[in-house]
Amino acid sequence: DDSYYVRRAAVQELAKNFKDDPETKSILKERAIQDDNYFVRGAAVQELAKHFKHQLELFEIYHQCAVNDPFKDSHDPFNNPNPRRIALEIIIKQFPQHPQTLPLLRDRAENDPDEQVRKFAQKKLKQLEG
Repeated sequence: DDSYYVRRAAVQELAKNFKDDPETKSILKERAIQDDNYFVRGAAVQELAKHFKHQLELFEIYHQCAVNDPFKDSHDPFNNPNPRRIALEIIIKQFPQHPQTLPLLRDRAENDPDEQVRKFAQKKLKQLEG
């Protein structure tokens, strides 16, 4: 569908109602990386984390999103959610001991184009390395 509202709602309903269907995870992974709209990408990442918790195979999707999502604006959790920030939050919550988590946070603390994401990564680094 051309409307990101429709695609976002579809992602959320698919995850809620068909989480046991193997195709659901594949569709969510695709939307998390490939959708044209950041609201849809962010929703897909959130739904993956909510319905497929602590699944190591998803770390790569979250990592890819945290590094490569093309979001251009500044993160605002309600009006302008940055999928890179969402993915970082999920990685920290679900994979704090993963060997790539700290290097990813260090990279995002220095190199993310969104100042809000850099500040978040710096804060979390201090807590984790503390």
